[in-house]
Amino acid sequence: MQTANAFTRPPIASRPASCLWCHAATTQADVVRNHGLCRGCVHDNVELSWRVVYDRDRNIGRIPSNLRAAYRL
Repeated sequence: MQTANAFTRPPIASRPASCLWCHAATTQADVVRNHGLCRGCVHDNVELSWRVVYDRDRNIGRIPSNLRAAYRL
């Protein structure tokens, strides 16, 4: 009689996960590294993801025109 092999989970880095944007299958490591997105979505949205227009707490930039109009500033 053979002994049963113990179930081993894959390491966290290679566990399956899904992208929050496109819901494509990816690895847990990609999702953690890219704040919930797969590599493809990060690559497609890289210009928008790192662009800071206005940060009141850090005193960076100025209030965008659409917010000025909406709140009558």
